Amino acid sequence: MPARKLHLMFDEYLKEREILLNTTRADSVHDRMDRRLTEYGPDHQVLDFYHGEEGIRTWLDALPETTHQDTKTDYLRVALGHLVLDDMKYRLPDASDEELIRAAYRSFVQRGFDRSFYKEPR
Repeated sequence: MPARKLHLMFDEYLKEREILLNTTRADSVHDRMDRRLTEYGPDHQVLDFYHGEEGIRTWLDALPETTHQDTKTDYLRVALGHLVLDDMKYRLPDASDEELIRAAYRSFVQRGFDRSFYKEPR
């Protein structure tokens, strides 16, 4: 699993490509994604409901109604980026940080996550 620093570097990479807003602060998203890490260990990626798109959207639905939709869209993209970066670290354990970020970006775009958006539930 990549260090928090690498996740934040990936967030910046996404901001440079205008996938995330420059004002988005993603620490709370990464906190949510890693919340069950101490409970489940490395298997948290499989065992934690919030480590999948449905769980992420459920978490976003529970945020206060005052949270702007653009913010929730960015949080969704950050969380999906977190998942992709975790996956790349697993697949490419010996890759440099730069190689991981580039590989994660390619996977992120190929999966269409760069076009993901949050839509308020009805």
